[in-house]
Amino acid sequence: MGGLAHYIERAGIATTQISLVREHTEKIKPPRALVVPFELGRPFGAPLEPDFQRRVLLDVLALLERDEGPVLETFPDDPPGTGDAEDGEGWACPVNFGPGLQEADVTEDPLGALTQEMDRLKMWYDLGLKERNGRTTVGISGVPLSDLTAYLTAFIKDEDTAPPRTDIPRERVLKYAIDEMKAYYFEASSAQPGTPSDKELSDWYYGETVAAEILRDINTMCANSADEDLAMMSDRRIFPIHQQHRKRETAERSPHWLAKPKE
Repeated sequence: MGGLAHYIERAGIATTQISLVREHTEKIKPPRALVVPFELGRPFGAPLEPDFQRRVLLDVLALLERDEGPVLETFPDDPPGTGDAEDGEGWACPVNFGPGLQEADVTEDPLGALTQEMDRLKMWYDLGLKERNGRTTVGISGVPLSDLTAYLTAFIKDEDTAPPRTDIPRERVLKYAIDEMKAYYFEASSAQPGTPSDKELSDWYYGETVAAEILRDINTMCANSADEDLAMMSDRRIFPIHQQHRKRETAERSPHWLAKPKE
């Protein structure tokens, strides 16, 4: 966006922007930019913090009053919730991993284990839904979430399992299912006390949940598939770049039904 701003300015339109990476902005030298000390993906700092977000917005718009550039200012404050962990009131895992979850073994009964975990999240998901006035990204595929999770757990046994939608390519249905499951977990976690960082939330989801086990099996299934579109899914479309270490190294580490690695 910094490079594009130069072209827009030449047309006589003033521009301003938020920068999450100071080094990039210093090299591109856009006409006006506000560097913020926030996580990637959170340009206004923290979700559900309208007063703080308004401060950021007003500060970046105030740069439009500056005629001479390039202007590079720094927002002075960290987002709300950053210091909660130091006060002993940091973010808590929204799933109670008590004895009940031991009733369903993810290796022998992946759908049962996943359903059990998601049921424990439902109270938090419903609370978060209420706090967001009914807004959710769960459901954009047009398929009930229960059908999507059933497809995911069937897919890890047989990649040729019939998808819940046949009007779009199989890999897109798979991606929809993966994304909607993630949205359910992330939206449920937003209702918990504290404001988790993106890393905390990702480490929990991709490292500590039954859903993570399902994703690891799906990733291995795709990596070993003869279908090129599915094989490409295993690159960075299932585990984001900062969670690549969560992948299984070989299919031998996966449940017994998964295919062996290609020769």
